[in-house]
Formats: sequence, C-alpha cells, structure tokens
Amino acid sequence: MMESQEGQPLTLAKLRERANLTQMKLAVALDVSITTISEWENGKTEPRLKHVRLLIEVLGCTFEELCEAFDQVKRRE
Repeated sequence: MMESQEGQPLTLAKLRERANLTQMKLAVALDVSITTISEWENGKTEPRLKHVRLLIEVLGCTFEELCEAFDQVKRRE
C-alpha cells in the first residue's frame, strides 16, 4: 500500500492537494463538474478512462498512485 508523505493512505483528495489544486480547479482542468470530482473522491463513481489519463497528467501522479487512491475509497466502504 502506498502512503502519502504524512504516512496516511493515498487518496484522490491527497493527490489533488499534493498538486495544489482545489476541487474546482481540478474540475475545470478535466472539463467535469465539481460534483463529479466530489463523487470520485467519495467513491460514489469512478472516472472514465479518458479522465484517468487526464488525472495522471494534471495531478502529476503515476497510474499506480491513482489506482491506490481509488482502492482506498473502496476499502472505506
């Protein structure tokens, strides 16, 4: 399991914060609604493949980090 620098499990919100982005800025960068970002962060929905590629680019993370972030949300449920 990957962890953030604070020793906490890696989440989409942590990846977003690491990239110094608000939910709104990320939503604008991906051309989605802020509700969509919130739903992804809370595990209600998952991004489509085209958004996965953009998330990796915009957040400056690896595919593995992004997968781990979404797996963390599933573990909380």
